[in-house]
Amino acid sequence: MIITKKEWDYILKQPIGSCFNIKVDFGLKEINVCIDKENIIFSGINTINREEKIKDNFCYLINDNKIEPLAYFSDSTNRFYKLTPTNDWPTLSIGSVPMHKLSSPKSDTENKISLLKPYGYTLDTCMGLGYSAILASKYAKVITFEKDENVYALAKLNPVSEELFFSGNIEVRQADISSAIKEFGANYFDCIMHDPPTFKLAPELFGAAFYAELYRVLKNGGRLFHYTPFYKISQGYDFPSKIREKLKKTGFKLLEFSPDRGGIVCKK
Repeated sequence: MIITKKEWDYILKQPIGSCFNIKVDFGLKEINVCIDKENIIFSGINTINREEKIKDNFCYLINDNKIEPLAYFSDSTNRFYKLTPTNDWPTLSIGSVPMHKLSSPKSDTENKISLLKPYGYTLDTCMGLGYSAILASKYAKVITFEKDENVYALAKLNPVSEELFFSGNIEVRQADISSAIKEFGANYFDCIMHDPPTFKLAPELFGAAFYAELYRVLKNGGRLFHYTPFYKISQGYDFPSKIREKLKKTGFKLLEFSPDRGGIVCKK
């Protein structure tokens, strides 16, 4: 189970000797908690000392009588990974960069899906925590890719991502989409959700060569959503316009650009 400082602080305010129910796993599960002078007992199974230090902006996994932050540094990628709590769904942070709007990853994802309007067979190029794939799977068959084993591991631990691994409408592949996309034939997908990490983390996913592959595998009349990060915007660099220009040169017809909803929708 996963808790945050919000739940921990609530528990510590309750009287010693009391037992009560509380929601964990970002509101998805309700469990029983009991308090004694030294410990907090979760579901009668996990006993955690009351003096444990819980920080803001971290998610904590409780298992085998231990409480550990879902955050770590990976030597293989030389990056720091962290599951970060928000007002609704948690987000993934790589380095210091969150992969969703911290105000509401749920609304952020819903807005992107409402722009794309997925149907048929949909490619989700970058899985992350899988929110786009999960919401798209309500309307379409989805295949989603994730190359980073650290991201995949956090998604497996995130209760909000659980449907990603059990839905009959979602296929998860652990592979690099920049090369794996070449395995698909032309006119293969009805829709594409392209919501990559930042340009700094994955510049190859913003290049003309990859855009040509997106165009190739998309059916005629198919729709593409492209996330538009405001990379170096404070330095006067209009990154969204650069993306639009590249997409036009590739052959896409631009249908809508919505900064508020996070991206561009194109048509082949």
